Amino acid sequence: MSSQNTTPRAKVTADDAACQPLVDSLLFTSASAGSPAATVNQVVIATGAGAGAAGVRTALVAYRDSDAVLAIDGVQTALKACPAGFSAVLNGARTRFTVAPDNRAGGGQQAAGVVLTNTVEGSLESNDVWLVRRGDVVAYFVAEGLPVGSRVPLAAMTAVTVPQVRKLS
Repeated sequence: MSSQNTTPRAKVTADDAACQPLVDSLLFTSASAGSPAATVNQVVIATGAGAGAAGVRTALVAYRDSDAVLAIDGVQTALKACPAGFSAVLNGARTRFTVAPDNRAGGGQQAAGVVLTNTVEGSLESNDVWLVRRGDVVAYFVAEGLPVGSRVPLAAMTAVTVPQVRKLS
């Protein structure tokens, strides 16, 4: 695996406030949890036998008190509130997101996963998002630019998530 530091630069606002936690998760933030106490961002390229290669942006975000629980709860609530998808403004352009839960997300004390598909520069792309909480830290994992309808192979995603979640111990 290799990694590099990165910070998401996009700004996304959902038309329906109930769906905002889903787009927030793409940016390693949570309106539900409030401001983080600390954040570390990076891109990890997972490679391995049978796993293929996948670029996964990651962030470890420390929250105050029990706000980390609210970050995961916010995504889980939004998944229930927005099963038909939603529209959002992404860097000034309106786009439509479809929503599908990703029940493969796991680890830590609490986890949530979602696949968000939208149009970028005229092409549909999927973003597989996992959030894993341990204590007051949430690990965000976002695999971007996947072909529509696909998800990062489980072996590639866990090659990234398992070591990061282990760091939270």
